[in-house]
Amino acid sequence: MFKIKLLSTICALSLLAACATPESARQAAKTGSAEITIFSFNDFHGNLQAEQPVPYMAPSAPVHDGHGHVGAPTAAGGYAYFASMLKQRRAAVGASILVGAGDLMGASPIASAMLRDEPVIAALNQLGLSVTALGNHEFDAGGAALQAKLAGICPTDGCAFPGFSGAKYDYIAANVSKKSDGSAWVKPYVIRQVGEFKVAFIGAVTSDTPNLVAGDGVKDLHFEEEANAINRYVPEIQRQGVAAIVLLIHEGASYQGAANDPSYACEGLQGPIIAISKKLDKAISLVVSGHTHQGYTCKIDGRLLVQARSYGAYLTETTLTIDRSSQQVIKAVASNHLIEQSKLSVDPEAQQLLAEVASLTAKVRTRPVTRLSVSLTRASEAGKFDSSLGNVIADAQLTFAKSIGKADFALMNAGGIRSDLVLGKQGQPTEINYGDIYAVQPFGNTLISMQLTGEKILALLQQQWQGGSKANPKKLFVSDGFSYRWKAGAEPANMLQDVRLHGLALDPLKQYTVVVNSFLADGGDGFTVFKQGTERKVLGRDLEAFEQYMRAQGADLTGLKTDRVQRLD
Repeated sequence: MFKIKLLSTICALSLLAACATPESARQAAKTGSAEITIFSFNDFHGNLQAEQPVPYMAPSAPVHDGHGHVGAPTAAGGYAYFASMLKQRRAAVGASILVGAGDLMGASPIASAMLRDEPVIAALNQLGLSVTALGNHEFDAGGAALQAKLAGICPTDGCAFPGFSGAKYDYIAANVSKKSDGSAWVKPYVIRQVGEFKVAFIGAVTSDTPNLVAGDGVKDLHFEEEANAINRYVPEIQRQGVAAIVLLIHEGASYQGAANDPSYACEGLQGPIIAISKKLDKAISLVVSGHTHQGYTCKIDGRLLVQARSYGAYLTETTLTIDRSSQQVIKAVASNHLIEQSKLSVDPEAQQLLAEVASLTAKVRTRPVTRLSVSLTRASEAGKFDSSLGNVIADAQLTFAKSIGKADFALMNAGGIRSDLVLGKQGQPTEINYGDIYAVQPFGNTLISMQLTGEKILALLQQQWQGGSKANPKKLFVSDGFSYRWKAGAEPANMLQDVRLHGLALDPLKQYTVVVNSFLADGGDGFTVFKQGTERKVLGRDLEAFEQYMRAQGADLTGLKTDRVQRLD
């Protein structure tokens, strides 16, 4: 009795929480707020190798590199450096989770692609990735192949990467369903425990995916408008008592500013993700975007929107402050961390995986091709349409086709060119190997010749300005001898002038033999006129044509002109 009275007296006089009853302790735990951290990245595209660093821009000096990136060039990215930064940041914060916004594999460099992207999945497992949205490039080999790979089901000749057993993380997409019965093709969302809170992650991929991948790979799938599909799941998620809802979406915006904007205003931001974000249910607190390879931390109507550029060059860190009582997000802030190689040490476990990948692919990857005496890039010079690399690839395809049979000209889509071929330090000539040219054209397309009338070719060229910006079209680079002029202010039907082949005006009624890659031949990138081509013939691999041409011409490209397509205004 004395002990009970003494304890009651002490508790009455003390402010220590240890004296609280179990019920009062539970009530106290519900007050105040707590923080959780969402680490995110996007468009990794299997870029494991640090020996091929991405020359991304640090968010300091206001220098533009021609690709929408701002700052001073610096070597960034590389899986072993990315893993090191992630470990540092995880140790610096409390409860956290790593998520993705799609295209984490596909269009990968040769070391990853040769091994069917299996080491990429192994690396993402190593990182502790929890969940990612689907991206269009995850469908490069088709939906069935993706499902098998994620499940760790190897082809009949076995797995390419030793010990491969599939993905330990989830792919999600609320807007992808089976055409046969309308059911979800992958999980639309997942719920994860992050610290003391339940957090829902909804996924979505750009609804334009059927135009961005080979048609056969997604012919059985339906891609719904993003916002409607996403919002449909919000009530169901809310009934499960989550404290936050995060959208992982493979769609984004273009942006010329720095990767971090302290004001979150992001002046000049434009693109599909803005309209999508404005349609989203207010219960969604954070939008992690991708697809456009841009870096930004912005707010649209007060909601945080982030993206981490591409190739593992940035890691986005978003902090959500959640009120314990209401179980609501009351604050969201974000920062993009540059994976600057000179300021980081490699992660030993990640480096071991890289060494194994390098060893398995070295013989093919390092095979010499040519000595390059001029840089070839995807970017167009100011005021011009052509790019040096786009023109060379079109020339290579035409030359290859002519060595087999008849061909009039070739066309190459800008989106099919994934890397530049640049000179070494101080502009010194550079040895180019097979891995370098594979990084330029990693899709494994074949070359197709087909017959199209001059009238259909004109309609095809007009499709460059359909569904996009009039000032920034979906470019088709043309081979030597083909030329035209265009006027940005006109409607598509009136944009083209002086369309010529070897100086002669294109005849609307004449049949021409056109050479393109198999992706375009199937109507990829929205160029549906290609589907009307007749007398189709498979000529060979696009990379074979590029390699042959570079071996023959690599040292003699200094006089290459980029004036085949001229803008009038």
